[in-house]
Amino acid sequence: MTLVLDIQDLAGSDVWIFSASADNADVVAAVHAAIDRHAAAVHLVTRNPSGPAATIPGRALQVHATPVADQKDGFLATHSLLSAAIALLMAADGLCGDPRGNRNLLDGLASRLTAMRAPETRRQCFNEIEGLKANDTLILAHDPLLSPLAVLMETSLWEAALCPVQTTDIRNLAHGRHAWLHHRTDQTFLLGLTGLHSRTSWKGVTTELPPNLKRLTWDYGDCGRLENLFALIDGLGLIEALGESVCLDPGKPGIGPFGRSIFDDAALAQVAAGLSSAVRHKRAAIARQDSGEAAEPALADVRRRRLEALASARFGGAVFDYDGTLVDTANRCAPVDRAIVAELTRLQASGVRIGIATGRGGSAGEELRKVLPPDMLPEVLIGYYNGGHLRPAEVDIVDDAPISNPHLATVAQWLGEHSELFCGTFKPGPVQITVGMDALVRPYQFPLDLRDCPPVENGAVRLAVSGHSYDLVPAASCKRTVVRALSDQIAPGLQVLCFGDSGARFGNDHALLSGPYGISVGEVCGSADGCWSLFGARPVGPQALLKALRALLPCPEGGVRLDLSGLCLDVQ
Repeated sequence: MTLVLDIQDLAGSDVWIFSASADNADVVAAVHAAIDRHAAAVHLVTRNPSGPAATIPGRALQVHATPVADQKDGFLATHSLLSAAIALLMAADGLCGDPRGNRNLLDGLASRLTAMRAPETRRQCFNEIEGLKANDTLILAHDPLLSPLAVLMETSLWEAALCPVQTTDIRNLAHGRHAWLHHRTDQTFLLGLTGLHSRTSWKGVTTELPPNLKRLTWDYGDCGRLENLFALIDGLGLIEALGESVCLDPGKPGIGPFGRSIFDDAALAQVAAGLSSAVRHKRAAIARQDSGEAAEPALADVRRRRLEALASARFGGAVFDYDGTLVDTANRCAPVDRAIVAELTRLQASGVRIGIATGRGGSAGEELRKVLPPDMLPEVLIGYYNGGHLRPAEVDIVDDAPISNPHLATVAQWLGEHSELFCGTFKPGPVQITVGMDALVRPYQFPLDLRDCPPVENGAVRLAVSGHSYDLVPAASCKRTVVRALSDQIAPGLQVLCFGDSGARFGNDHALLSGPYGISVGEVCGSADGCWSLFGARPVGPQALLKALRALLPCPEGGVRLDLSGLCLDVQ
């Protein structure tokens, strides 16, 4: 459920999933979710490489089939458990730099298993927990390095209905949980799992406990990988002894008439199917905003309707943000990629009007004049300074500068009087003041610092955020002025498609992208009806833009349409 419901992107992380038969709906949901959350690799360890979870398509999925002694695993899947644990031990040994070798490892394991199965060992194990009743609570206090055995015991005792069990580390037992031992001494069995560096802590606890408290201590030295595997083997022996003690077979405990139906329930798989990459991206933005709204809208339905609107529209214009959209924010001084230039040229040749809406000043036009065909420049409209100054791309605004806004002059003066905010310089302009993130002492507190600036306070000047800077612009300046200008130039019935990357609530592309025909190639806002990405958290920037541009196909009736089928979106 954590893999399915969590909102964090897993890019750069590997995910390991262990499933005996790889055929349950929940593990299928988990594999789907790990892939949708962009895990670098999803490793599925199983005894059944033909199970539904093991055959999910996706380059990220890697299946590791481990052999088992018997395909009939039993209720607690002990064969699969030992197989996976031994495979991990052997793999880790091979990577440690000073391997013991598989033969030495397997010989040691065989000896431990043989000893555990010996009648005298099994009798000793039974004697150690003699007196434990089915209604007693087993409290398992463990060294954190022995958590594999703690997890095995906790899950197995519950699943086999042997007795109630609680796990905790040794010091957490001393922080309040000891009250249980005081009030229910005769209804408790305390099992301590210790190692080299936890023995002293355990001794400090146990010497103070009631002398009539039933207890047992197992110690595993350095608590390394091999010792942990030995601990798992010992744990299986203890589970067998506990079953004998309470007259239940852990391998066949018997389940209620409802057991199979709730095990097979596919509700989580259905949830995972509805949480596409784009929906997860939107959920993360909603969680960041944390508005506390009483009910979350059905995001999958909102996305479906939005995609339907995009697919059914014909577009006669397209407006693009520059930094983070046409070029990577991290490499914003580089020219627009030739593949994107080719797509822009193709669209313009198909009759689509092209517009650029950027927070930049004249540098955007300079860069575009270097890469676009000269005959295309008069037809490309650029909205400089977040739409505060509109000119064709052929015009150098050094020779056609905007008229200075008096409210911005007041802001520039106020910023100059508050030098404590800066560790660098800001860039004043006639219709925009740009403050780089790296020029601020507290970059993410800057919107709060501006609350006392009069033109910001009274609404004459607003703040817009991009991936690398804050822009202070007149309230009337908006990137949608470029959209409105293109709308006046295209035929009735055609729409303007918009692309940008800063779609968060205070992002400088928020207004541009929040309409029905806006597509973010980066951040999205926390409103279900606000801007969305086509692809989710990955891909972003120019890479995502290029995929979308290549899906814009000419329509016989005029304009272009967005061919969603060519994008291979994960739409349910």
